[in-house]
Amino acid sequence: MQGFKRILIVDDEETLTFSLYQSFIKAPIECEVLTAESGMEALKLLEDGKFDVVITDIAMPGLDGLELLKIIKSQNPETKVIVITAYGSDERREEALLRGAEKYIEKPFDLHEIRELVFKMIS
Repeated sequence: MQGFKRILIVDDEETLTFSLYQSFIKAPIECEVLTAESGMEALKLLEDGKFDVVITDIAMPGLDGLELLKIIKSQNPETKVIVITAYGSDERREEALLRGAEKYIEKPFDLHEIRELVFKMIS
């Protein structure tokens, strides 16, 4: 891995966001991890700098994860995006992948698997 990597976790489910955050900051790889509780909050963080990986939920109030994905990819196509959802469907999966998501993962998922996936993406 070259340099300091940045990860953004976007989900309105505070418990999940905290668990993902803890999983990354306790890992042996140095990275900056920020969280946002909404798509709009994520956009503000994205204005302040690029992220290597964004993990975003789909179903959030206001700006949803699929629209956030579209904006991220239009502004920073090299940013890798993982879409997570508790309300999975083939249509949502297809839409997420067409918009440029690297992965589409349905909840519940294993935190360690997500962490390993992210570390492979940034190394």
